[in-house]
Amino acid sequence: MLPQPLRSPSPPWPRGPDQFAGVKLRTGSRGAAVEHLQTLLNQRGASIAVDGVFGRNTASAVRALQSAAGIGVDAVGGPKTWDALAGNIQISSSAPAPAASAASSQPKLRQGSRGDAVRTLQSQLNERGASIAVDGIFGRGTAAAVRALQSAAGIGVDAVVGPKTWNALYSNVRISDAPPSRDSGRAPVASVGSFNGQAIVNAARAQKGVRYTWGGSSPATGMDCSGLVYHAYNQAGINLPRKTAKGYTFGGRIISQAEAQPGDLVAFTSNNYGHIGIYAGNGRVIDASSSRGRVMERMIWNAPHVFVTYR
Repeated sequence: MLPQPLRSPSPPWPRGPDQFAGVKLRTGSRGAAVEHLQTLLNQRGASIAVDGVFGRNTASAVRALQSAAGIGVDAVGGPKTWDALAGNIQISSSAPAPAASAASSQPKLRQGSRGDAVRTLQSQLNERGASIAVDGIFGRGTAAAVRALQSAAGIGVDAVVGPKTWNALYSNVRISDAPPSRDSGRAPVASVGSFNGQAIVNAARAQKGVRYTWGGSSPATGMDCSGLVYHAYNQAGINLPRKTAKGYTFGGRIISQAEAQPGDLVAFTSNNYGHIGIYAGNGRVIDASSSRGRVMERMIWNAPHVFVTYR
């Protein structure tokens, strides 16, 4: 039997720019399809690592390509993006800025919206300092993060994602920057009467050492972070209803750190606004700490946060 001629091994996938045309990629995707996407993006003018990890730089390059191609700018590598990569489109300085293109091409989103555009929104919110699930469902957590971003960007706070909010998502605005929001003229839900910030701080300090109890709001049985706020404010003569940390955050008015005064609130945005304390001034907060198991006063730590006032 005659020996058979040697054959070159077949490649693991067909060659060409459309080999992964049926694969949808987004931030967090990994593998050979992402490596191929990154290679093609570099051939179109990008300059990113070909590491198989769809991260921030890859997302930016995809948005730039989508902008140059005149298709929806959502940082998702879907059929239209693969088609653009198969063509002769180049990413260049002449292409419209991704943020500007996003404002005109992205859909308007609000609570109840679902799909890829919501996932893009959620990913961008997390890059701006939020901590929410990227699940494609515009629920309460996403709405709260949108309001915080809108407040930080100084635009209307309505939890509706239109052109101005998309532009803010692609800017350098951080949720923790939070300047005064434009709804600053509305009355807070608390019946404040005469707001005495020092009285609030004194009432909170009097609880230092009280044990942490989830759902608690009294010195006798213990208190959690929102229970401390409820107790201190009502002790200071402010009729504040019992709410969660997130409820207190968006029941008041988000302000900048420069505007914060003793007695205002410090809301930590991680875990869907899961922790809150009372601002004591000079960068300090009084809070009921679940990890420390008690009410304590300490410096505000390095975690995303906003300041809230009921003044």
